[in-house]
Amino acid sequence: MTLLTILFDGVAYGMLLFVLACGLAVTLGLMNFVNLAHGAFAMAGGYICAVLVNRIGWPFFAALPMAFAASAVIGAVLERSLYRHLYHRSHLDQVLFSIGLVFMAVTATDYVMGSSQTFIKLPDYLQ
Repeated sequence: MTLLTILFDGVAYGMLLFVLACGLAVTLGLMNFVNLAHGAFAMAGGYICAVLVNRIGWPFFAALPMAFAASAVIGAVLERSLYRHLYHRSHLDQVLFSIGLVFMAVTATDYVMGSSQTFIKLPDYLQ
């Protein structure tokens, strides 16, 4: 690998961490809700995109917005059914619930998708 490739990968990974940290800052700062499970929604979106591209055969740029939309729908359903009951509870209850949700999401994903790494087939012009 060249230095430019390593630098690009590092910046891309840093941007991903920034987006996830912004999600935590927004939910804590604006809503006063400690949600540590927003990474699980990112994981769900990634696996949805991988399934659409690898197993169903969708083009990458068609699967990407569908993965965003599916993650948003999952988040909206969980907010209406589970999260809304925790808005006026203590931060400890919120942390324990969201960590439990992360454990359940990771375990369910491992059960459905398997423990091996899943790669997305990128178009030739992105490789």
